[in-house]
Amino acid sequence: MVRRLALFGCIAAAFVIFYASARTPDPAPAGAPPTAFSAGRAMADVAAMAPAPHPIGSPANRRVRDYLVGRMRALGLSPQVRAGTGVSVWTNRPEPVLAAGAVENLVGVLPGRDRSLPALALMAHYDSVPGSPGAADDATGVASALEIVRAIRAGGVPARDVMVVITDGEEAGLLGARAFFRDDPLAAHVGFVINMESRGGGGRAAMFETGAGDGPAVGLYRRTAASPDSTSLSVFVYKHMPNDTDFSVARAKGLPGFNYAFIGRQFDYHSPSSTVAALDQGSVQHLGEEVLPTARALAVSARLPARGPDAAYGDLFGLVVVAYPPWAGWLVLAAAAGLLALAALAAGRVGALGAGGVAVGFGAGLVLLVGGAIVLVLARLATGVAGGWIGYRPLLARFALFEAGMALGGLAVLLLVAWASARLKARLAGAWVGLLIGGLAAALAVQIAAPTIGPAIAWPLLAASAAAALTQAGTSRSRPAWILAAVIMTLALAWLGGLFHNLLQGLDLPAAPALIVWLAALALWPLAWPDEPDHAASLAPGLGALALGFLAMAWLHFTSPWSPRHPNAVEPLYVVDADTGRAWRVSATPPDAWMRAVLTADSGAPAARRLPTFPEPLAAAPARPVQAPAPAIVLQRAADGLVSLSVTPAPGADRLRLDLRSATPLAAVSFEGQPAAILGRPGQWSHLTWSGQARTFVVRFRPSAPGGLDIAYAEQFPAWPATARPLPPLPANDMAWDRAGDTMAAGTERLSW
Repeated sequence: MVRRLALFGCIAAAFVIFYASARTPDPAPAGAPPTAFSAGRAMADVAAMAPAPHPIGSPANRRVRDYLVGRMRALGLSPQVRAGTGVSVWTNRPEPVLAAGAVENLVGVLPGRDRSLPALALMAHYDSVPGSPGAADDATGVASALEIVRAIRAGGVPARDVMVVITDGEEAGLLGARAFFRDDPLAAHVGFVINMESRGGGGRAAMFETGAGDGPAVGLYRRTAASPDSTSLSVFVYKHMPNDTDFSVARAKGLPGFNYAFIGRQFDYHSPSSTVAALDQGSVQHLGEEVLPTARALAVSARLPARGPDAAYGDLFGLVVVAYPPWAGWLVLAAAAGLLALAALAAGRVGALGAGGVAVGFGAGLVLLVGGAIVLVLARLATGVAGGWIGYRPLLARFALFEAGMALGGLAVLLLVAWASARLKARLAGAWVGLLIGGLAAALAVQIAAPTIGPAIAWPLLAASAAAALTQAGTSRSRPAWILAAVIMTLALAWLGGLFHNLLQGLDLPAAPALIVWLAALALWPLAWPDEPDHAASLAPGLGALALGFLAMAWLHFTSPWSPRHPNAVEPLYVVDADTGRAWRVSATPPDAWMRAVLTADSGAPAARRLPTFPEPLAAAPARPVQAPAPAIVLQRAADGLVSLSVTPAPGADRLRLDLRSATPLAAVSFEGQPAAILGRPGQWSHLTWSGQARTFVVRFRPSAPGGLDIAYAEQFPAWPATARPLPPLPANDMAWDRAGDTMAAGTERLSW
């Protein structure tokens, strides 16, 4: 009973510490000192930029551009509108993808004392996705950049130029950043980049990505960040994810820098609910408070951080960053191994170890990993919520309850595995030592394979080994030793709670948090150990936690998550097939009652249909045919043998997708004069998307023989057809998602040379 009380006491205390360290600061008012960051001042800019969606090329985006030019001029930055064409190509997909569009980047400079020094660039993007006001993503980043440069200016003339780079078209494929770092001569002046982003509407801002060779830069971050939130684990994980931000372009150019974002309240990410009212102003404050001291240090320094070996590091509860070179991870493991050896020797001297118990403990670690993964996956499935970004939204609407259910599932696994280990007649000391030996083996493997992420395992292992040595692997009767061990256990659990929270928020991979359950078990094992494993009552805590966890998931499954604050996403589209003249009312999201009424408004029966350019079947019903203009697509062959494909989107279109395929081998493929890795394989489709301002663009190539292009196009217009039955008013529990209300015209062509 005492162990259970101590366990739940540690859990409660760890939650308090985690919660306190995860809270955002109070927003500073507009009257804060001029050299400080003020969310109150920044929010005025957020409110001006984000009253409505403003995607690339839209009139609303031009209004935001003009507002920002005025703000930058008022700050003395001499802003320039840098127009260009952004092009991104992805060849790491099953079929090549090219995204392009006309962009208008904004660049302003706060002059430094020595204009020859490489500049510090504060970067964010001002466009939003089509359906979201983008108060967080990325009006907050832009407003923070302006407030940071204002605060630096208030402190005097910096040593080097501080360049504010506000890009366009990030949401359409990093287009503004591509144009800036490829074509803009001002890019050559940049020596260090700080990018500010968002993937939600709240939470603390994390520095989650660095440039290559980040050791010296992380050293600067460690010394300057006022309220740090960063680990080398997040840098490693993000590097292996398919996600990109504007910082990806700077990083690919070899520039050093930091990338910041907050990811709480992910329901609001790319959502109509990403409004000024829904934005956590404490997140704005934390972003500014974390970035400003580091940016100021860079701005006033005569030297920027040099490149060096990547660092292994992490913050401790937002108070301090512990960082060291990767080789120093061996010292951490040596300390953990030494403490573990002390615990094992002490337990062995009193006859409490036993080879059988050690084997049981080692096996318990494997069961914790596998069993934890199984239980957490089953708990996720019990919610009945589908996967994918749209599918996950019912859980994001009630994330706290989902997280509590997953945590209870993890606790249940810990208690039940500890009970089963005791039932095997293992002694506590032996089982704990065996469990820690498994942790040490895993930490050694990580140190060899990926030493920069070593702290994620080595630090909890070190804490658990210290607790084991203090309590002589659980045999000590010294109250001070147990009290100190409990403090260590609590701090370790609170730190791991942050990793658990971020994993659940950032990835819909329910098996991944089983790693955190296993790491927590390293420290909490003696408190999870049952006093009387042969009594049926000793199973009650584990089974109770399991039942409560699945009860939470059942509640998520059988009750509606939707409310006016967290409405359901509906995306009606009117799709016209130019080849057949037929039209459909389409739901791009799973249809609810309102959406089903939209689908049947023309008396058509909805069914899952495979429509042109959509990769998966969608709910669609026949609709009244309407007229939709087509893009102008012209193929011409020049005297030098090059073939030009000229494409002009129809007036009013704000997005055009082309699928292109040639059976003839093509060489020297270019897009708008730039080499483009598309159409490189005969018979393979390549996908090209033009976003924003409708203007002519050209693809050129040199064919090896006579042939032709198969072309499928899908053109989008940001309005419902004027001659179609209009959409009914939305209920309070629904919101118009992404391209809701758009008209899409799709067709095919075959052009030959």
